[in-house]
Order: sequence, then structure tokens, then C-alpha cells
Amino acid sequence: MNPTPFNDAEAIIEPFWDPQLSGLKQWTIRPGKKHGLSVSQNWCWVNFEWARRPARGSALTMTRRFNIACSSYDQAVISVMPPEQSVLTIILDTDRGTRTFRSKPAGTRKQEHTIPLHGAQIIRRITLSLDAGRDGVACGWINWIGLQHRAALRRHEALWDRFDARWDRYLEPPAFKPSFTPAYGLLINHTELTAIRRRHDRHLARYKTSPWLEIARRAGTVVPETRIRDFVNFWSDTRYCRERDHGNELLIRGPQIAFAGLLLKDPGLLRLGARYAMSLGMCANWDDGMICRFPGSTFEHRSFVQSLCVEEISLILDMAGEYFTPLGRDHLMRRIAEEGLASIQFNAWKHEYIFNCNQMAWFTPGRMLGSCLLERHWPRVRHHTEQARRDLVESLQKTILPDGGYDEGPTYFTCVGHRGGLPLYVYARARKRPFRSVLPPAMRRTASFAELVASTDEAQDAIPICDGRMTLDQNTLSVMASALPHSAWVRIYRRALKRTRDLPDTPLALQLDAHIPLRPPPPVPFVRMRVMGPVASTRRLGDTWVKLFIMGNHANAGHTHEDKGSFVLEFAGQTFAMDPGTCDYSSPLAGELKHCERHNMLVPYGTEQRPHPSCPLPHDIVPRAHGDARRFSAIVELANGWEPFYQRWTRHWDSPTPDTLIIRDTYRIRQGTGVEFFWNTRLPISVENGRVTIQGTRGRVRITPPPQAEIRVDELPLLDGIQRRLVFRIPAPAGVLLTHIQLDTRGN
Repeated sequence: MNPTPFNDAEAIIEPFWDPQLSGLKQWTIRPGKKHGLSVSQNWCWVNFEWARRPARGSALTMTRRFNIACSSYDQAVISVMPPEQSVLTIILDTDRGTRTFRSKPAGTRKQEHTIPLHGAQIIRRITLSLDAGRDGVACGWINWIGLQHRAALRRHEALWDRFDARWDRYLEPPAFKPSFTPAYGLLINHTELTAIRRRHDRHLARYKTSPWLEIARRAGTVVPETRIRDFVNFWSDTRYCRERDHGNELLIRGPQIAFAGLLLKDPGLLRLGARYAMSLGMCANWDDGMICRFPGSTFEHRSFVQSLCVEEISLILDMAGEYFTPLGRDHLMRRIAEEGLASIQFNAWKHEYIFNCNQMAWFTPGRMLGSCLLERHWPRVRHHTEQARRDLVESLQKTILPDGGYDEGPTYFTCVGHRGGLPLYVYARARKRPFRSVLPPAMRRTASFAELVASTDEAQDAIPICDGRMTLDQNTLSVMASALPHSAWVRIYRRALKRTRDLPDTPLALQLDAHIPLRPPPPVPFVRMRVMGPVASTRRLGDTWVKLFIMGNHANAGHTHEDKGSFVLEFAGQTFAMDPGTCDYSSPLAGELKHCERHNMLVPYGTEQRPHPSCPLPHDIVPRAHGDARRFSAIVELANGWEPFYQRWTRHWDSPTPDTLIIRDTYRIRQGTGVEFFWNTRLPISVENGRVTIQGTRGRVRITPPPQAEIRVDELPLLDGIQRRLVFRIPAPAGVLLTHIQLDTRGN
């Protein structure tokens, strides 16, 4: 059995990332029933999880017999993302004896471990063993196992050392004097830029700095030519790239630097932006890593990186177009057509599902900007531009629900506002039409969704449900606020803009800001999303707001968590009962944050496997709810999807006044000892005389648990802090639990 080479220095033994090539079924996996071990083939890896640390021995052991010829290589390599603090042992049985490697306790990033072969010609068996680190639930993945020749790898890496900042014959020299005029006007023309410069000058006079001046100050910290490689990293995502490419980020900076050069009339910055475009253009493959271009494999990570490369190069060719020679421009246009647009078109042809989730919109900024630029030179591209618009509108009409909701939450809604709005804005300019006239009707029915997720927490823009984050980008918010100027989108936009002292930090937001009201409307007291599922109440308590959000579900919604029936409580400008949202997908913690135990749920305990509902959940969950500026109540049946664990679970919230909330859980479990009521927060928790206090800066929440509850407080890791989990353990297989919550505005 020969390994499969993918460059002159490296080859693969076990392609775990590709479901069609993976040999997982040929591995012997030590049973882990007692500690809830599961191992499965997943998206681009073999995923593993255990519910608890085993009493003794390893948490995971995998063994497979091989007959691998390895004489052309001097070390084996395994790419793995183990749980933090876990220790990996690798044993290679070879024709020249056993080779053993034991790692240091794992950190928070994917690792490539190497094992010297010391002259071995054949690998006969590989054993992988993981010793758990911290107790409790843990998960991770194995990417691949391969071989490497170190000297050959050094020669291969040296191939990329031939580029420097001169770009002779591709760019005008540093002495060139530009006119600082956009070449195509894709986003902004000379007249509009003049007005924006005047606004920027006023901002500088007041604050002495700006987002664009900060970009200019940081611009010289990276030499883009040093980041030219075989592949292009997908931002800071490390799931697909090699460990040696961690931090080798070439995307994002170029368009920012080029626009800063235009705005500030700085020729050095403008040319630096052009150098970023040329550096992207010289990367061998516009893809995340070798797993997407592996010989004989059909695995591809769709066209995320390709669309970003096209988008950024198109913007830079517009903003810094004066600096490109015909050779430089034509080289980049060819790569846009062959490497970028062709890949996006392939995805649109092959994957029907991308029209029904965020991905069609995700790929459209690159597709639209590339097409609009190319059609200026090659008129036959025009029909492709029209197809890009039709595909985008079709997708937006499908993914935005009839009630204006969005299954994938507020962060992925950027694929409506930003990644949908930006290409529509560029298209409208190309066709000389008003922007609002090209917006599909679906985008105009999202006012209730904005009201649902708008946060009253002063540290965040939106409640981070699903795979969500706390802040949203200004492109998304400016598009939606200009489209719906009397909605909560304006409130969220104006809050986000405060972070940049009311000067937008993107060219699109700078253009749209004049069309957005300065004063947003007040919160709506009660919002119910009858298709999406969630409900929310926002009421006044003294001089502050109380917001209660309850999670529902639209059947089979994606990017969701095991959290139907969970709730979020915001009060006095802070979050007292939180949704953790997600984190960097490169971390196994992103998988853990989906778990019901990380949400404000009622979960059985005492089971062998970790109890959880189906996710995605194939059922609609829509609370029956009523509310106004004073009262709120909701009730929901939650056993659907929990069939192995719950016979019944009904949750009822009753809040007769904004300062009082009673949660009633009626349940009967099918397996386990009892249930645990979880309340999660980042705020300090104290327990005294059977009562709990969560203390905020300007308010506090007192919680009285059910009388039979055992109380504890867990501290769970986040990438940016600690999640405190209040637990009420009820050792009964059935019952009715009453949890009383009182809010008051007394701080410390």
C-alpha cells in the first residue's frame, strides 16, 4: 500500500477528512460506553466526544493495521484537534521496531505531531490514544495521518521566496503619482469620495483619529509578499490549513488599506493595497488547504475562499486601479475568471442546498463584484452578472422566512444584510438603478426579526442565539437600517456605530449612512415569530429595560443548538441569563457550546450517554405567548426531539410585572436519576440560605429554587472568559418545579 503524495515532500496515509476516502470503518475503537464515548465521520474530520473522564485508562484508543511503504519519508505526521489538556500517544509498529510519541498537554489550537521513522521502510500498525484532561464533556477531531520528508519540505517552501515589493512589470513603481480616483466606481465614485473626505476631516478635527487612520497606522506591520503560499487561509480559521500556516492571513487587510489610501490620499497605502491583490493573485490555489485539492478526492470546502479572493481583488482593482499595469490587471482578471468565478459557478450548479441556507449569499459578493468588473472589459460577462443577481434573490426569498425570521440567527443574518446587500448595491450602481429598487421583498419583512434579537445589553448588538456572536458588522446594519428606516435595525446600527464614534468603518456604510435616521424607534413590548419560533418581551422597569427572550424552533433549522425552551434575561444593561452563542469554529469548544448543558435548560442526569435532543430538531417549537408593556406569559411543549430521555416536559414562564418571573417546569423522564435546571451567566453568583443572587453593575436578580433542589455553581471555559452555570439538581424522575426570580435595580 503506497501513500498518496500531494506535494513533493508529503503524502497521506489516512484521509480522515473525506467521507468517501476515510478508512474509519477499518479502525478498531476501544468501547467507551461507561464514559459516553462516541466516534463518527463528520464534515472534514473524524469527530469524537466523551461525556465524562473515564475512571481509569484512556478516553479514546484507535488501532488499525497497515502495510504502508514509507522509505521515501523520514517522519510520520498526524493532524489532530484534541481537547484542551488532553495528552495524545502515537505508536507506530514498523519493520524496524516500535516508534512511540507522547504529546504535551494540548492547547487550544489544532496541532500537527511528527514522529521520526528512523529508517523504517514499512508501517504495519498505527495506534492513537488520548488521555482526557479536564473532567466533564470534551470533544475534538482527527484530520489526517501522513508522511513527510523534511529536507524536501524545505525546498518546497523555498519556492515562495521569489516575490518582493517591487512587482516589476505588474505594478507602477513607488514614485508613480496617482490621482486617487476609483477606476470603476463599484462602490464609490470621485464625487462621493470627495464628500466622504470632508466628513472624515470633520471627524479628525474632533477626535484626532478615525478607524481609517488606525488602519493606516497598522498597515506596515505585514509584508503581503511573505504570505504567498500554496493556499490561502480562510481568515483566522485553522480547520483546513496546515499548522505551519496558522496566522498566515492574507485576506481582509488589502481592501481596507486601499480605501484608507484613497481616503487619506496616501500613495504608499494605495500601492500597498495593490500589493495585497498581487500577492493573492500569485498564491497557487485559491482554497483553504490541501484537503480541498487532494489527488483523487472530491472533497471541497465550497467556494468561501475563492469568493473572498475575487471580492477583495475586485475592490482593490477599483480603488487602486491606477497602480496596476495592463499585465498586472490582466493576470488578476484571468484568475478571477478561472480560479474564482468558475469555482463559484461550479458550487451553484452542484449544490442545490446552498440556495436554502446562507451560502449562496455568502459567495455572491465575490461573484457580483468580479462579474461587474469583468463586464467592463468583456461585455459577454453581462449575462453572468444577471444570473448572479437572480440566484441571490432566489436564495434570499427562500432563506428569509414568511414571518421575516431567519433560521440561522443574527450573526448568519450578515449573509442577508452584508453578503446579500453589498452585491445588490454594486449591481444597482452598475445598472444605474436606486438601491432600494433592487432589494427583494423578503429583506423588507425582517423588522420583527430585528426587534426579536436586538439586545438591551450595552455590551452587545444582538442576542447571540444559534451560532451567534454579540456584535454585527456595519455593512449588515447599514443595509438593513437604510432598507427599513423605522425598524429596530436603526437602533442596532446606531449602537454599533458608537464603537467607531459615529464614523462608519466600511465604504458601504459610509455611503448608506445618510439614508438612516439618527433617532431609532423605541423597543416593541412583545414580539412573536410564528414561523421561526422564538418570542420576546421588552418592558420598562424604572429607568431601564427588561428583556426576556425564549427560544423556539423552525423544523430542521441549521446552525442551531440543543436549546429549544432555553431563555435569555437582560436587565439594567447587562445579561443575567445568557446564551453562549458560538466561538471560533477552529476550537472544539464551538461544538460544546451547542450542548443543552450550556443553555438555560432542564436536562436529565444519571444517564450513560450525554442526554440531548435532536439537533437539528425536525419539529416546530412555537410557544403560546401573550404580552404587552406590563405583563408577559408563555408556555411550550418541549419533549419532541427528546424521545429517549423525556416522556413529558412543559415549560411555562409567567411575568405579571417586569420585576417578577416564575418558571414552572412539568416533567417526566424516561431514563436517568432526575433533572438539573441550568441557569448560565458571566456575572458573579452567590448562594446564601438557599437563595441565589446574581449581581450586576446597576441591578441584581434573586432566584429562589424549588425547595427540594441541591444547589451548585460550575465554572465552564469560554475562549474569552468564564461561563458560570447555576445548577438546581432535583433527584426525582417526575415533578413540577417552580423557580421564582425577582429583579431589582439596586447595584452594589
